[in-house]
Amino acid sequence: MRRFLKIIVPAVSAGLLATTLPAGAAAAKPTVPAALFGQHVASIASAKPATLTRVGAIRLWDSGVTWRAIQPTKNGPYNWGPLDAAVNNARALGAAEIMYTLGSTPQWAASDPNSKLGLYGPGSNSHPKYNSYYTDYLKALALRYGTAITSYQVWNEANLRDFYLGSTKQMAKLTKEAKKALRSVGSQAKLVAASTTVRSTGPVGKWGKAYGKAMRKTWKYVDVVSAHFYPPATSGPGTRVSYMKKMKKYYRTWGAKNKPLWDTEMNYGDRRPYMKTKRTYTGTKAAGFVARTYLDSMRYGISRVFWYGWDSHVLGTDMTNPTSSSALVEGGRAFLEIQDWMVGAKWYGCRTKNRITTCTVKP
Repeated sequence: MRRFLKIIVPAVSAGLLATTLPAGAAAAKPTVPAALFGQHVASIASAKPATLTRVGAIRLWDSGVTWRAIQPTKNGPYNWGPLDAAVNNARALGAAEIMYTLGSTPQWAASDPNSKLGLYGPGSNSHPKYNSYYTDYLKALALRYGTAITSYQVWNEANLRDFYLGSTKQMAKLTKEAKKALRSVGSQAKLVAASTTVRSTGPVGKWGKAYGKAMRKTWKYVDVVSAHFYPPATSGPGTRVSYMKKMKKYYRTWGAKNKPLWDTEMNYGDRRPYMKTKRTYTGTKAAGFVARTYLDSMRYGISRVFWYGWDSHVLGTDMTNPTSSSALVEGGRAFLEIQDWMVGAKWYGCRTKNRITTCTVKP
């Protein structure tokens, strides 16, 4: 505990501190799930990173295993090798949750194959020309991986044109068909709704309202709703908390109030060259932000948080060394420490006094 507090004490300056209870403290309380602690690992299709010794959940995105990569041609063979390796490596890390994110449409399957706006190449942000292209691929995934892949996310950041150019009605229909496709091959994997970004769109702008309306009759096909709670580059965990509260309210309004809410991408700051505002967080500041992220998530009922990413260095808070990814930095050490400390522990909630919030767990 002393070693852990050396890492997270800086979080007190942001208004949060974690403590443990003495042995014998009373009352049955929820247990902190391993799957709360999620990661993106860019290299997972090639190797199990030595620095990541344990993780509760893996989101397979930006790791070379998209639909576009696995099925590059309509009639050609599936390129299962990278995804086989990624799933095996995720399981070797102890991941209780392995989520595969769909999207990144192959050019041959795109309704607009020449779209140049797609982040991953022409047509990658296009809705499929026929939904059957998508559902056939999904069924092939479910049959091959069975219970190894525990959840499928319908699309990545569908409110951004870099990733999706289709309409909200098309997305709602695709969501319904995705669930039916999974069940048609006997898969009981969870279906996670298309993720949305909250930052700069208040929280998800016109697209979000249209999406909520289009999905009103479709939420029953969804097991989990999702969002990306990235705050602006100069903001920290407090802004993220405000986003979580807003999105919970939005989903209640849209008719999905009883669905679990997952944060399927998370980081602070930004270093992408085209961004006007850039900010990086290192040292104790980074450690405090990471610790608060998972404590806040437990506090506000977010049961999965997938950090972006363990060995990706495009945003502002790193887990590993940005020049080699072979050595931990403070953010990564904090992730491992708080995970080891909290997983399986009893959660006693949080209280606030004199602007300091104390969250308590019992091992």
